[in-house]
Amino acid sequence: MAVDYLSAINQGGSGLNITQIVDSLVEAETSPQREQINNKIEAKTLEISAMSQVAVELDKLKSNTYTFANKTLLTTSSANTAASLSITTPSTAVAFQSDVKVSNLATSQTLEFSGFSLPSASIGSGTITVDFGNWITNGTASDSDSLFDAGTTLTASTSLGTPTTHSDLGGVVRIETASSGNQSSTTFTIVGTDMAGNAISESITGGGDGAAVTTSNVFKTVTSITPGSTIGTGGIKVGHVASTFGQNTGKTSSVVTIGSSTNTLAGVAGSLNTISGVTANIINKGDGTYSLVVRSDTGVNSAVRLTVSEDSSDLGLSVFDTNSDNASHQTTAALDAALVVDGVNITRSTNSITDLFDGYALDVSSVTTSSFRVSSSLDKNSAFTTMNEFIDTLNKTRTKLNELTQIGTDTVEAGPLARNVAVNSIKKEINNLATGPIKGFGTNSLYLSQLGVRTNQDGTLTINETTFNSQLDANSTVFDAIFNTMFSSSSTYLKVEASSATSNPTAGQYSYQSDGSSATLDGSSMTSTTDSSGNSYFLSNGLSQNTRGIKITENQTVPSAYIYYGKSLVDQISDYLENTLKASGDLRKAESSAGGLISDYNFELTEVDERVTSLTERYKSQFSAMESAVTSLKSTGDYLTSMMDAWNKD
Repeated sequence: MAVDYLSAINQGGSGLNITQIVDSLVEAETSPQREQINNKIEAKTLEISAMSQVAVELDKLKSNTYTFANKTLLTTSSANTAASLSITTPSTAVAFQSDVKVSNLATSQTLEFSGFSLPSASIGSGTITVDFGNWITNGTASDSDSLFDAGTTLTASTSLGTPTTHSDLGGVVRIETASSGNQSSTTFTIVGTDMAGNAISESITGGGDGAAVTTSNVFKTVTSITPGSTIGTGGIKVGHVASTFGQNTGKTSSVVTIGSSTNTLAGVAGSLNTISGVTANIINKGDGTYSLVVRSDTGVNSAVRLTVSEDSSDLGLSVFDTNSDNASHQTTAALDAALVVDGVNITRSTNSITDLFDGYALDVSSVTTSSFRVSSSLDKNSAFTTMNEFIDTLNKTRTKLNELTQIGTDTVEAGPLARNVAVNSIKKEINNLATGPIKGFGTNSLYLSQLGVRTNQDGTLTINETTFNSQLDANSTVFDAIFNTMFSSSSTYLKVEASSATSNPTAGQYSYQSDGSSATLDGSSMTSTTDSSGNSYFLSNGLSQNTRGIKITENQTVPSAYIYYGKSLVDQISDYLENTLKASGDLRKAESSAGGLISDYNFELTEVDERVTSLTERYKSQFSAMESAVTSLKSTGDYLTSMMDAWNKD
């Protein structure tokens, strides 16, 4: 208890403990308000802590949900360890079986440049040009075949016709002018493919009397040769002359400069290693010499040709030139993988083949003497396990959210977020996504309930295995709709895919119209495009929000069809959670709002403290005035009493 020394000393006054009285009055007047504000702060602090738990739970759900993306109800097998089959794109993979024989593995070209004394020994300066392509082994430069009959006549701007088949011979195109003729004013445009199958074209000017001109490009096939609008005199003879190296125009040539700081074996190796598609290493052979070993990527059309231009003042770099002596340096030739698939011969540039079976990768590791079976089939047990694990993941989050948002009763304490609008809205939206329609997987929307999933009273989910298995037989698309985002079409002659990795159209069904040269999607014109190999396709209009980012390739003209884009339930939930958890998301906004209220409450506490000070000063002032009045009255009373006592004595 506070001691009021002024009251103790001032015995002439009221004798009351003024300080204690003032403190009690101020406490009685401000304590309820202070307690109310502190209770609000405590509640909001608890709410923020609970929202942090929600954030952790939602982030965990997002991470766990992501692991279910691209799950499949298929299982793969291979009857030979020489090959393994794996699913790369569950949205396009279907059950199948096929017989495969591996005739040859894809290999890299390996070159050895030997006889160097030390990795640091100087070897000359200059430049090394690296070209990629095919070292042609089935002919020499003197071999040729005829593309057209001798004495072919020319018509301005008219193709010479269909060339003779020559797919086994790679070389330059040779155009020879007939005797007494002159085609030096005629420009010939040659269209065809290079040794790697890339579309190429080249224009050359004809020669004079009996002269021949050749292309600089090496052609594997020629589809047309067309003269320009100006035609000279005399016929021509068109031939295909074999070459020793055919460039792969799909790979970019590179040039490295070997200067004073890199003109060693180690410097050359380092410079070559900067080029994509080339690996260079120095090997100590153990006999006192070192070799530079250069490797290409796998595939017959990934071999390298090194062309050296030496500095006249620092010779020696030409030892790496392979234009004329590739065979003397080549220890391993570049080869394609060769397989027989269901009786059909195929080749690929790598041993990991991703474009043979749609949605699968076939990896081959050794040659086989006979065929073996690879297959993919429906695995209901694995599919049910996946579905059950997915539902368990959703239920764990739902149970935690239920605990935090529990409405209080006479027997149950309310959760800290019972009346939190944001968290209850999040809980509701997750439930809506899990039980709502999944669009874009056909004409009709699909539902999780179609696979035997039911919603309990508390919002958690359960699944009936018997119903799941029977429904899976009836419509396996529902399973894909849950785990696999995909494009599809009502026509088997259309290939539909994303035009880029960031494509994100709106899930749904869209009408497609085409006449082969132009097309519309959802009523908007598509852009007709051709790739480097001459394959044409259509791209959706970038201004069309719903269909933006869709690429359609026709195997044949399809007058009309439906295009579908479906976003899986897994991706829908993941996207929603990502938006919810980001700084501008609903949960973070709610946390920020609660933090702002605590700041407001703390400000209100400051105001209460200020009121305490103000009330204390006012009450002290009032009691001081009272005390002065009491003291004055008491003094007057004492005077009168003394005076009366004096009268009575008299």
